[in-house]
Amino acid sequence: MSKQINEGKFIHIGNRREVFWDDFLIDAEKTTAKLTMHKPVKQEEVYRFDKPWEEKFISYPNSIYFNGEWYMYYISGISCQKGETHFKDFNKEAQSLKIVCVMKGKDLYHMERPDAGIYEYDGNSNNNIILMQRCIDDFEEEFDNFFVFVDENPDCPSDEKIKAIAQTINRKKGFPGFRELWSYTSADGIHFKLGWKLSGADEPFAGLFDSLNTVHYDVDAGVYKMYVRGLHLDYGVAASANVDGIITAEMEKSLARDGIRDIRYMESKDFKTWTTPKRLQYNDEEDYPLYTNLIQKYKRAPHMYIGIPTRYVERKAWSMNFEQLGGAENARKRKEKIETVSLRHGLAITDAIFMSSRDGLNWNRFHEGMLGGEPENEYNWVYGDAYLAYNIVETPQPHQKEKTELSLMVLQRRIKSMHRYTLRNDGFASYRSDYNISTLETKPIIFSGKELSLNFSTSAMGFVYVEILDEKGKAFEKYRSCELFGNTDDRTVYFGESSDVSELAGRPVKLRFTMRDADIYSMIFR
Repeated sequence: MSKQINEGKFIHIGNRREVFWDDFLIDAEKTTAKLTMHKPVKQEEVYRFDKPWEEKFISYPNSIYFNGEWYMYYISGISCQKGETHFKDFNKEAQSLKIVCVMKGKDLYHMERPDAGIYEYDGNSNNNIILMQRCIDDFEEEFDNFFVFVDENPDCPSDEKIKAIAQTINRKKGFPGFRELWSYTSADGIHFKLGWKLSGADEPFAGLFDSLNTVHYDVDAGVYKMYVRGLHLDYGVAASANVDGIITAEMEKSLARDGIRDIRYMESKDFKTWTTPKRLQYNDEEDYPLYTNLIQKYKRAPHMYIGIPTRYVERKAWSMNFEQLGGAENARKRKEKIETVSLRHGLAITDAIFMSSRDGLNWNRFHEGMLGGEPENEYNWVYGDAYLAYNIVETPQPHQKEKTELSLMVLQRRIKSMHRYTLRNDGFASYRSDYNISTLETKPIIFSGKELSLNFSTSAMGFVYVEILDEKGKAFEKYRSCELFGNTDDRTVYFGESSDVSELAGRPVKLRFTMRDADIYSMIFR
């Protein structure tokens, strides 16, 4: 763990918000409350992708906030017949030409398609297409993905303020090194130009790149941090690649057949020279496929990273359960995928899990599905289900505009629509007590500030009590709270008639929560 987070034997939290998503603050021997993940709630449909040039599919939406507006980018596709003037001799199997589109608006949920005027479609250029798949000799801009971010590096040139990364294809190479990761730059978020190669091809293999890769500039660390898709096999002929990163020809077949999708981290000081991607580490020994990582800093507690990666699950054979899963039309489409694409496209199902990190490298993940697994219909429980749009934002609650909640956008790929899902602020996980009384006790912490605020919820009969203890666990008589009950993300804790805890600031203390039928999501001293 970084020294910035944990100095010596005391955890210095200052006045930052601490979320209860892992065991970092927790004294496990004295805690009986259970760490519990929470699922977001499905809300309204926000977008339907129904323009003529969005005919084929919608993939990997991601957004930025720039010059007072939101921009959302996404991949779509047009049939080769309608894009004849742009079509070259590639992507013949799909018979489509991939395009990058943009929407703009004052918030993420009320955006419009601008007339970019860059590419002509069906006789006119009144569309929001900003990039189109093309080949230049052996170099192919495939646009399987396109991720955009605002570069916060103070030394960034103004005409490169908005950057993007995307997978390209090097046709001279075979699997797996044919995929390369390239940059794009823009001054206005609409007009992008191809930049330079970031990783892949002739380098020792350490990334595949064919899903939404993410990147940001960490102002505090002074480096760019990128998370990309990789592939590994921990046994057999390909196992040595986990050490040296080198893939030989004899490894390719086993990797392609049995390799496990993974997420890898790489960094750079100048956005040109990058470290070799290395696999993320988790708090468990499970090894299952994860990709489309959605990793981002959590704005309400920016020392925390969150990720909501897609989990890939492939059944081994067709069964009568598939015949019934989602109804006859769903089964028909699966069989069609098996016949026209591959067996795995009919047998695979995806969902999404939640994970968090305090350093961006070591992650606490929940194995229970966070998204996906909803009641069956003809377009879910498929490969590509539960793909999230990048960027989780605080939005006003519909009936209490002064209060906020977290909004996530989730793509329904088969019907090309996007729904909003919501969680309470900091509500990805909590320490929970059922009706039996439980405790949650922290390790020694050092805080700054004058009062404690708690994000919690209880039932009508539920409660939370807070005690402040010295570093050895002895309670201060003066700091036993009144009974707390309700449901709020901001409840000031009173100890008797006063909320003032400033006399304990700067010295090591512990917190003990006694709770019944309650959840504690986060706390902050201020």
